[in-house]
Amino acid sequence: MNQTTEPIAENNTETSVAQEEMTPVAVAKEAAERKKAKSRAANRAAVQLLCENYPQTFSVSEPKPLKIGIQEDLVVDGKISQNKIKRGLASYVRIYAYLRAQSEGAKRVDLLGEEAGQVTAGEAAHAASKLPTQRPGKPKNNNNKQDKRAVRRPPKSRKNTTHKKAIPEGQAKVKKVDNPFQGLDDNQRMASKLDLLLNKHK
Repeated sequence: MNQTTEPIAENNTETSVAQEEMTPVAVAKEAAERKKAKSRAANRAAVQLLCENYPQTFSVSEPKPLKIGIQEDLVVDGKISQNKIKRGLASYVRIYAYLRAQSEGAKRVDLLGEEAGQVTAGEAAHAASKLPTQRPGKPKNNNNKQDKRAVRRPPKSRKNTTHKKAIPEGQAKVKKVDNPFQGLDDNQRMASKLDLLLNKHK
């Protein structure tokens, strides 16, 4: 009985050690990351819902400036819940391409895709101030990326093929011998090896 309970006790101590390694800060960070990922997924789904229901107005690849007050029009239309409208619009107007489309004089569109006003100079300046200095997802400095690679693995040294290892004097070159078991099936090879071993020890 003691033998069977010992491995269980060892497993329990391994589990408790793994749990102790996770500090409260690490647990909180992990929970926050999961929450952010879930929120990002919900935002993408809400934007996708807007694009599917109003393709003439919403497009992630080629966004157009939206009419001022379009949220109220979406609520009145009633195709999408108010919560998803708020989430979708908040995410959509932060898309890099949407902010870039906010140039002075650009035509705004309503739910039918028809013109509904223009972007003013102040609105264009506000959108420009929201633009990141570097487009998201693009590396800022390619040299920095190469530096990181160099840190991770040292450069390969070139082998000089012109120099061959010199054989010390007094030593003869060893020639490779053909495998005596080559061409034999498993049973024949095993029998031959056993014969060699038995004859060696006689």
